[in-house]
Formats: sequence, structure tokens, C-alpha cells
Amino acid sequence: MKTPTSPGSQAFTVAGALLLAVLASGCSTTPGFSRLMGAPATPATVAPAAPPATEADRAFLSQAAMRAMYETDVSRLAAARATSPRVRTYAQWLANRRTQASSELAALMRAKGVAPPTALPADKATKLQRLAALPPSADFDRGFVRVVGIEERTATIALFEKTRRATADRELRVWIDKTLASLRSELLAAQDIAGSSEG
Repeated sequence: MKTPTSPGSQAFTVAGALLLAVLASGCSTTPGFSRLMGAPATPATVAPAAPPATEADRAFLSQAAMRAMYETDVSRLAAARATSPRVRTYAQWLANRRTQASSELAALMRAKGVAPPTALPADKATKLQRLAALPPSADFDRGFVRVVGIEERTATIALFEKTRRATADRELRVWIDKTLASLRSELLAAQDIAGSSEG
């Protein structure tokens, strides 16, 4: 005589059968299961190594670092010596932004094996000395805004845009894009100050 089974025990039997069927079908070889069990990940899940920096990229990184060093030094000078409160505020803002960008650039250079510069190039050192020789005055303010805020920003933007088009390095392109946005806003602010002082 058959022993009647309860609905609960039937459900348990069906669930057990399904579990055995799934195990038998080879689910233990799926990538998710293998990783949970501590099996090594398949090659497709490993991120590829970043390509080494090209000579052109290395030269750009060094040049960008030297520009940032100069712009930080000259902006700090202007923040201390400018007679216009607006120019002083702009100079301090510029110094803070260059300091942050330089920190990110230093990390990128380390990742690419590029040594940071230890001194300003001769042309930048000369510009800094000329500006430092001016006494605090409206001429000093105008010189800083014109040379650093407009001329240097314009030249740096052109350099960054040229490298952005030429490089295949994804990390470098990401940093350039971020920095270009800052450079363009700094240029617009300098042009606004220059325009208001002429008016």
C-alpha cells in the first residue's frame, strides 16, 4: 500500500531533483561560479596593461609640467603683489587650480615613467623675473593678466589640443580633456578682466 505524501514533501522532492539536474548540467564551470569558488578568472576578465608612453607623449608631459610649475609660481607672485583685488583673486584661483592639476599630472607622469622637471626652462624663468621686477602697480596687474592669463593660456590650450589629437594614450587623453576645460575657463576669466580694465 502506497504511503500518501504531503504536498510539502512533494515540493521538497521536486526541488531536490531540480538541484541535481542543475549540478549535473555543469553549472560549476560557469565563470561566476568558478570565481565564487576561488578559481582563477578567465583572461577576458583581466584588464589589459596600459601601453608605454611614446616619445611624443613623454615630451608633452614634461612640457606640461614645466608650464604648470611656472604658472603656479607666477600666479602666487601676482596673488601677493597685484594692486587690483580682482586680479589678486584671479591669481590665487589660478594658483590653486594649477596646483591641483600639477598633483594629478605628477601621478600620471609616475605611471608613465616620466621624471618631473626640477627647474623652470630659461624662457619661463626670464618671464617670471621680468614680472617680479615690476613694482606693485596697475602695470603689474595688466602684465600678469595679459601674459599669464591670456598669452600663456592660449599657448597652453593650443599645445594640449594638438597632443589630444595626436596621442593614442587613453589615460593621457582623459587628463588632457579635464585640464582643457579648466584652461578655457581661466582664459575666459582673464579676457573678461582685461576687457573691463580697458573699458
